[in-house]
Amino acid sequence: MSASTNFRIKQRSGIEFLTLEGCAPIKIHRHMKAVYGNGCMDVKNLRKWVRQAKSCCAGEMSVLYEHRPGQPISVTCDENQCRVDAMIQKNCQIKRRDIAVKLGISQERVHHIIETLNYRKVCARWVSRQLTDPMKEHRKTAAQKLLNRYHLEGDDFLKNIATGDESWVHLYDPENKR
Repeated sequence: MSASTNFRIKQRSGIEFLTLEGCAPIKIHRHMKAVYGNGCMDVKNLRKWVRQAKSCCAGEMSVLYEHRPGQPISVTCDENQCRVDAMIQKNCQIKRRDIAVKLGISQERVHHIIETLNYRKVCARWVSRQLTDPMKEHRKTAAQKLLNRYHLEGDDFLKNIATGDESWVHLYDPENKR
């Protein structure tokens, strides 16, 4: 359990104790605000816990986190991430809807997985936002060549360089209409 979870459990235990002693919720909140400061829960939640403490017998209220109903998000597992990544690598023009149908998961989850994998849509294709190792190596080699030429030619080399805006186009396909 994390420290914040233990902190909340302590507050809930205090609420249960003071409620069973007959303290009013606003008085309990003032006591807790004095002890816990800004870490104290708000009055609305405190009143909820007071109602729960009043509905239980002494010592029977659970101050721990209970399992809440609802479907857990288990489709974002490593297996599905690998499968989505493989599908995008195989066909970079694949649509989220097609991925969702093939894997049997929602489009929202597919979108979440794609964001987790750091892909973004560029001209109807999924392109990784991060440079791959070969791309990094290519940039390093090009920079090293330019540095070597500068050491050989000096300032004359710099006069021959034309600069401008840099555009990197990944996976360019001239067959596309775009």
